[in-house]
Amino acid sequence: MKFGLYGSLLIVAALLFVAIPLALGSQEQPASQDPTVEEQGPKNQPLSPTSLQELPQISDLTIPQLRVVTGSGPLPSGRVSPFQLGPIYLKSADFSEFLNAISATNQPSTLVESDTLFRAMIVFDHVFRTSRFTVQYQPRLSIINGRAQTDTSNLDANWTSNFQLSPRLSVGLDNGFNYYGQQGQFDNLSILGDLTSGTLVQSHFLDGAGHFLSERVEAPIRYLLGPRSSVGVIPFFEYYTASGSQTVNGSKSPGAEANYSYALSATKSVGLGYSVRHTQFSNALPTTLYQEFTVNYAQQLSPTWRYSLMVGAITASQNGQSSQKTASGDFNLIKMFRDSSLAFQYYRGQATGLQITNGFADRFDGSYSKRLSQRMRMNIGIGYYREFLSATNTSGTYVSAQLSYQLSDRWSLQTAYAFKHQQNGGTAYETGDLQFVSFGIRWQPQHQAVSRY
Repeated sequence: MKFGLYGSLLIVAALLFVAIPLALGSQEQPASQDPTVEEQGPKNQPLSPTSLQELPQISDLTIPQLRVVTGSGPLPSGRVSPFQLGPIYLKSADFSEFLNAISATNQPSTLVESDTLFRAMIVFDHVFRTSRFTVQYQPRLSIINGRAQTDTSNLDANWTSNFQLSPRLSVGLDNGFNYYGQQGQFDNLSILGDLTSGTLVQSHFLDGAGHFLSERVEAPIRYLLGPRSSVGVIPFFEYYTASGSQTVNGSKSPGAEANYSYALSATKSVGLGYSVRHTQFSNALPTTLYQEFTVNYAQQLSPTWRYSLMVGAITASQNGQSSQKTASGDFNLIKMFRDSSLAFQYYRGQATGLQITNGFADRFDGSYSKRLSQRMRMNIGIGYYREFLSATNTSGTYVSAQLSYQLSDRWSLQTAYAFKHQQNGGTAYETGDLQFVSFGIRWQPQHQAVSRY
């Protein structure tokens, strides 16, 4: 693979920030909410509308936050796990038994498999002044119909730095790298929501062969116009590549985003946005210029209910001529009840998931979680995805149900059922159905300190 432009960006970034001293200090950081289920997927998601967080102050910019790869809340830091050596700790470990029934177009009958999965989440997390570097590593051991198969390559690495140049001006440097040795997703499909940040995270539920790699480096610049308003510019570069016989197996995109946000009140905000990216695809697809204009609104109706809405238009131009136009949008809703929660997201736009596409996609996900007793929780999820004006025109649907029983602060039992359907996914994604039933046990500390090293 070629890293010419990407390598140049990293060299420039290193020259810009080599003079920043690295030192240790003290930090307090909000703890993550207890997620209803966990999800596995790349960190980079389509841009969400303006959140309802207050405009950043100097104290905010000294606490870099990164999302835990298996959830929607922030990754905790400090003394997090009883199995910890300095900045390295074991975040979770689980053992699961699966029974899968797979129907696909390339096989004469339904294939039934029994899978055993051992999985762990190992985290390296180091905070120094206004920078933070993390690696979230997920080794797996699978035994499929008696055959052992290891996958020790799945990881998510992130580096984020924030610098306050003046009381009004701040700049940052962020880098996100994701690598997945397998594109198959066999567990925990439901959308996740974090009420404090308004973050919603979707899983990648389509199955395919081969690996997937994504990389995004960006330099966000934000300027406070006043107590209620700010403007921002984010130059970025994205790189995707996938193995197997995908119709499109790679892309690279330099681009930039610009936004304006205004706080109508402590619970309401509006904003405008513009983004442009120049995407060069591998294989025979032409280079495409994508431009998007957006208007967004967000509101927190109560401490337990918030939503955000973005509407816009996106165009795709080839050889200087506008060839494709479509509406874009993003709607997020999170509602917490006394003993249950509801999350919903609808997205429409140009986005790269585990299948690289030159077109657009519609996707919606809904999740409902309810506490059945002091120790037992239920979660139900449903989702749909479809590409259009694309070289692949993939579509998929899933439904899932999960029960978890908390044995102690660190141990829980989990059982789940899921059905997935996908079709016309190019040569890498087969048309077919997957059903699975699973039962397993998980170890994960529930009370995690957040003191800084």
